[in-house]
Amino acid sequence: MTSLMITMTDVFYAIGDFSLWVFRGMKHLGHIPNIIMWSIILFLLIYQTLQIIKQTKEADKNGTLR
Repeated sequence: MTSLMITMTDVFYAIGDFSLWVFRGMKHLGHIPNIIMWSIILFLLIYQTLQIIKQTKEADKNGTLR
């Protein structure tokens, strides 16, 4: 009968191996993840700004703008 005992060393080595795999993949991607994240952030900032402008105009029209 074999032992199925997992030690903390096994867990830490697994985390380290996974991290190396992820970072090697990121190295091959270059700046693509940065461009994607900044594009998402820029889109959300523009969307939020447009929503604020829209709601401000509506509040001004209804007389509820303070």
